[in-house]
Amino acid sequence: FSTQVLIIGTGGTGLTAAREIRDFGFSVLLVPGNGQDGEQEGSELFHPAWAGKENELQEAYAELCQREGVRFLPRARLTGCRGTIGNFILRLETGDQVLEENVGAVVLACETRALPLLQSYGLAEAPNAISLSQLEKWLTSQTNGEDSVSLLQQGGQVAFLSGFAQEGDHLNQRRILSSLQTLEEQSWRTYVYTRNLKMADDGLEELAQTDRQLGAIFFKLDECPDISPDGREIRHKDPVLEREVLMEPDLIVVEEKLLPGAENERLAQVLKITPTENGFLQEENIHRLPVQTNRKGIFSVGSSREIMTPAQTRSDAANAALALKDNFQEWQENHFGERAFIDENKCCVCLTCYRLCPHGAISLEDKPVISSLDCQGCGLCASECPQQAIYILDTSGEEIKCSLAERLQTPDSGPTPRIIAYCCQNSAYEAGMAAYVFNRDLPSGLKIVEVPCAGSISPDLILSSLREGADGLLLLGCHPGACKSSKGNSFA
Repeated sequence: FSTQVLIIGTGGTGLTAAREIRDFGFSVLLVPGNGQDGEQEGSELFHPAWAGKENELQEAYAELCQREGVRFLPRARLTGCRGTIGNFILRLETGDQVLEENVGAVVLACETRALPLLQSYGLAEAPNAISLSQLEKWLTSQTNGEDSVSLLQQGGQVAFLSGFAQEGDHLNQRRILSSLQTLEEQSWRTYVYTRNLKMADDGLEELAQTDRQLGAIFFKLDECPDISPDGREIRHKDPVLEREVLMEPDLIVVEEKLLPGAENERLAQVLKITPTENGFLQEENIHRLPVQTNRKGIFSVGSSREIMTPAQTRSDAANAALALKDNFQEWQENHFGERAFIDENKCCVCLTCYRLCPHGAISLEDKPVISSLDCQGCGLCASECPQQAIYILDTSGEEIKCSLAERLQTPDSGPTPRIIAYCCQNSAYEAGMAAYVFNRDLPSGLKIVEVPCAGSISPDLILSSLREGADGLLLLGCHPGACKSSKGNSFA
């Protein structure tokens, strides 16, 4: 059992997670999250999500380097993973060297990538047309007294373009509003052309109001304004003045699209976790919130799982530290008991269970082996096993069959059909019990049967139920995105 935690990502997200997790008493090993071979230490510190906080991050990095129980492997890359929570064996490659590390948990803390959208607005990168990241770097260098070339003369005009090439998000909105404030305070005149202002985050309304008070002017338009190819002119029809307005900005700043980390897809395959359709490292499932993945002991925080501000990332890091503490306490108190086992005499090593387990609980030795630490007793493996070699200990198919046979032999009054409702214990069964509690008018022939997951019901059990005399069956599971076993509802 290892209390060392691997954190993948050495940017603001990774450093924030490392500080929180170390404060809970775990030792920490940090490796880069962008997968660039031969990168330099600290190279992930400068990232759009953390614009303006570079000094703070450098101080955090230096402080962590001095702390006992914290290690950095600046050129390492995760290439292999086996084992379970408390005892993951990881393969790390650093140049020509291969390392093996034993850790108790893994925390994904990769940063997003920023894609400039200049071309989407018909512009090419030029001294008078730059991305939002370029502006932020310039403002930071100017604040630190490092600027050698001025982008603007004092009092120049800066135009921001946002929300026409993409829907946008609250992080890009915060970055634009923060840049506006800095520019206005230094006597530049600022204009924002946008389709929508994204204000769904703490303090954004107040920040926008401050910008307006400082002199920023917002044009909210249904269509993108006309921009000359050289970026020297912007024209649009003002809905209030009802006439065309021409502006000749000294500088145009264009929004960026924030994409999942370049290594996300590869890391998902190595760690056997389910990503979202757009590539973030936490599937869209209510049971995974806030920081869980489909594998116990592997967590996703901050920009690894969605676009996040630094404040939201700090909250995620604290949640990950608490989840680690709870998981390890559960492990130490031995609350994981055996939930399933494989009959080796029946198993033909077809690997069906290994391929479909949504929790990564089945590993391969000479034959498939189910980890009691990772198994969540959903029963998908048992229902899909062609040899019926897997048994779920809490509710076996044979026990359900015997119970149903007894229930269906009980004579019902009248011609009421006998209906069996197989109900997932996480959703439909709770609803059924609530219906009884509130005295809802349920059919007298209805038999509610609790199952660990709707996907645990096998074709054999369905046919057996009909053979025993059921007139009809209901198979009731969770809505899409709400199945605790990820795929149980679709298997059902």
